[in-house]
Amino acid sequence: MHPVDPSKLQLASIVGSGRLAPYERACGADTAKAIRLYTWNIEASAAFLGAYAAFEVGVRNAMHNELTTFYGRADWWAVAPLSTPQNDEVMVASEYLDARKPGAWTEGHLVAELKNSFWEGLLVNRLHAALWNPALINAFPNYTGRRGELRDRLERLRLLRNRAAHHEPIHERDLRVDHRFMCEVATYVSHDLGTWIASHSRLPGVIAGRADTIAGLRPSRF
Repeated sequence: MHPVDPSKLQLASIVGSGRLAPYERACGADTAKAIRLYTWNIEASAAFLGAYAAFEVGVRNAMHNELTTFYGRADWWAVAPLSTPQNDEVMVASEYLDARKPGAWTEGHLVAELKNSFWEGLLVNRLHAALWNPALINAFPNYTGRRGELRDRLERLRLLRNRAAHHEPIHERDLRVDHRFMCEVATYVSHDLGTWIASHSRLPGVIAGRADTIAGLRPSRF
């Protein structure tokens, strides 16, 4: 089915005045353009989340693999000098898996359950000597910068992921920079990971079509 111009549908009351307000402000109180921008925001969020899905798995697996090698065990979190909150995250994930897959889950299942903030938290200053120098630096073999700058980029992308996943406005961001950062960090892990994301991501095309979408010249899809 060809997309219908969302401004031709009675969507303002469905979306809600509070949620639509920032889009109307961005469009000079033009409700038709605001509805199209809102639709574009959904499209851009979906495109970002698609690319981030590949990014997230690639980064966390690289970090997990290096820590497994360093500690000589797949459940490295049992012996790594994690903080109390980090250990609590591991315990919560373990309890969830015990309830969901009693006796049938593996370390890989737990890796997938841990939040993105957990992996980002492994790059804090406190763990520089314990984890970064001997292990995690190897998860990003193509990176030559500072650990803190890498963590900042991971945090930026995680926060954007959260906004996109919770249907919040991302239209005021420079998404081109966000996408470039994601591709660069992916390349730090693996050139193939970076190429996979850069060559498959729909986000650059969605960004390029923003003005035409708002003007009603380009149909958008979720």
